Amino acid sequence: MTNLATQHGHAAHGVGRQLLPLAAAALLAIAAGPSLAQQLIAPEALVAGYDQRFRLAQFSQWWISIPAATNPLLDGPGANTQLGDQGGYFFLPGSFNATPVVRNVTVRPDQTLLLNLQVVTGWPDANETEADLRFIAGHVLGTINSMSITVDGAPALLPAGYSSLGQFRQSTDLFPLHVGADNLGGWPAGIFPAISDGYLIAMEGLSAGNHQVRWTVNSSPTGPFASQWTFEQDITYNITAVPEPSSWALMGLGLLAIGAGAIHRRRG
Repeated sequence: MTNLATQHGHAAHGVGRQLLPLAAAALLAIAAGPSLAQQLIAPEALVAGYDQRFRLAQFSQWWISIPAATNPLLDGPGANTQLGDQGGYFFLPGSFNATPVVRNVTVRPDQTLLLNLQVVTGWPDANETEADLRFIAGHVLGTINSMSITVDGAPALLPAGYSSLGQFRQSTDLFPLHVGADNLGGWPAGIFPAISDGYLIAMEGLSAGNHQVRWTVNSSPTGPFASQWTFEQDITYNITAVPEPSSWALMGLGLLAIGAGAIHRRRG
């Protein structure tokens, strides 16, 4: 007759054999399974310890500081997009024209993604005041006719309390903008009081694997700039989210721990 301890050992052995494939399958799912949609982060939430208005100013400083030859805003296939890696978060810039852009980029799953749907940065040429800067930036940004974000083909999920992307517009305080001699617009070098106004939308980190994030924007300037142009963007990022080697090692240790536990129960 089989005693209770032997029955327990056989049961544990069976459980161990079941757990290991399940754990391996879970690991593969983490590595390859894209999410159906991705939650956008509310504008009032912090990103890597700072409010998003600060990140909006930081984004403006970032792109203006990069020479045209390597500036990610001018980059079609995404060869320079890795310059957006800021550690705990990642800038994904748009472009300056309506031509659809498809870029490839690699990020980490723990990085917040900051999508530049439309940001207007202004600083004084001569005697413009802060009120002048806000007036100009606001009218250049103008009226949003349409705006969308999809992740893996599905609309990105809005946070609780939000019903449209139009609610994500933010404007910074006045901040010192450092403009180098070799800048994208050919502007004079110097340090200028500046403001930024627009949509730099934060998105939660993507699960490990391959994803596609796409956004479209169509807007019309207002006030003194009305009818002068239409701003359009159609930006697609093919994103590979890859954990750091240490994260893979931890997952491997987890699998070993499951296996060791099953063996221990079988021997007990």
